[in-house]
Amino acid sequence: MVPRVSLLLQATVLLTLSGCVCRAESKNYKCSIINEAGFCFVENVYLDVSTNGIGGDSSADMRVQFPRHPTLLIKSGAIPYFGKDIFALLGNTRQLHVYNSTSIKHLFIPVSNLTEINVQRNGLAEFDVEPMENRELKMLSIVHNGLTSVPRNIRFLVGLEKLYLYNNSLEYFDLEMLANATSSLKILSIYDNHIKTLDSRSALHFPKLQTLSLSKNKLSFVPYLDESFPAVTVVSLRKNPWNCGWLHTIMQYIEARKIQVVRKDASCRDRWISEICCTYTVLDFMFDRQAAQIHRQQQLLRNVSHENQRLVDTVHQLADDLHRVQLQLEQLPQHSTGRSTSDARTSDDNV
Repeated sequence: MVPRVSLLLQATVLLTLSGCVCRAESKNYKCSIINEAGFCFVENVYLDVSTNGIGGDSSADMRVQFPRHPTLLIKSGAIPYFGKDIFALLGNTRQLHVYNSTSIKHLFIPVSNLTEINVQRNGLAEFDVEPMENRELKMLSIVHNGLTSVPRNIRFLVGLEKLYLYNNSLEYFDLEMLANATSSLKILSIYDNHIKTLDSRSALHFPKLQTLSLSKNKLSFVPYLDESFPAVTVVSLRKNPWNCGWLHTIMQYIEARKIQVVRKDASCRDRWISEICCTYTVLDFMFDRQAAQIHRQQQLLRNVSHENQRLVDTVHQLADDLHRVQLQLEQLPQHSTGRSTSDARTSDDNV
C-alpha cells in the first residue's frame, strides 16, 4: 500500500505543478502609462515565440493578452520571433512601436489592420513580409538596427506612404522593390547605411515622393534621379563619395527646380559642388577631358561658322555691287544713242 500511496502523492504533486505552469503561461499585459500623445506603454514583454507558434510548441496553451489600445508601445522585453502569432494578439491596435530595450531577432510582417509599424534599436538583423497584398500599412520604420538587406516581399506593401530604413547596414537598395507603391510613396529615408548601389530604371517614377534622404552612404551616383522623382522637394546628399561630373549635372537640376538640400557638407577632402562633397576620379578626368575636347570642337565650329558667314556676306556684297555695275552699263548705251539722234536732227534742220 505504501508504494501505491507514494505514487498517488507523486501524481498529485505533478498535476499541481502542471497546473501552476499552465497558470504561469497566462500573461495579461497592461498599460504602465498612457502619455499625452495617447501611447500605451507596455513593459517587460517576454515571449518565447518561434515559427511554430507561441512557446515554440503547437501543444502549448499560452494565453497572452495585450491592452486593447489603438497605439501600443512595447518598451522593454524580448520577442525573438515577432511574427503572425504576436500580431494576432494585438487586437484593435493600429499603430505599433517596439523600442530600445525590446530584443527582436526576426520580424515577420503579416497582413493586418496595422497602419504603422515602428521598430528601432532592437538588434534586428532581418525581416520579411507576408506575400499577400497589404493596403493597410502606410508607414514602416525599421531604424537603428542591423539590417543588411531588404526582402523582395516588401513589394506587397502596396499602400506604403513612408518608408524609413536609416541607420542600418544596407549595402544595396533596388527601387524596383517599391514599384507597387509608386502611386502612394511620399517619403523614402535610407540615410546612414553602407549603400553603394541604388538601382532604378528609366520608366520607374514616384510621382508623389517629396522627401528623399540618401546621406551618409557610399553612393557615387543615382541613376535617373531627375526622372524618377518629379515631385521631390527635399533631398539630403551629404557624406557620399559622389562622382563630380554626375553631381555637377544633378545640382544644376536641383537648383533649377529649387529643391531644398538639407544639411550640406561642412568640409571636403577633394572637391565640392554647391556645398556637397564629391570625389574627382579617373572617370571625372576622362569626362573633363572629353568635355574640353568637345568645347574646343564647338569653338572651332563657331569660328568656321563665323568665317562662313563673313564669306556669305562678302559674296552678297559683291553680288549687289555687280548688279549695280550691270545697271550702270545698261544705261550707258541708251544715253549715247539719244545724243546722236538729237545731233542728227539739228544737222537736218540746218540743211
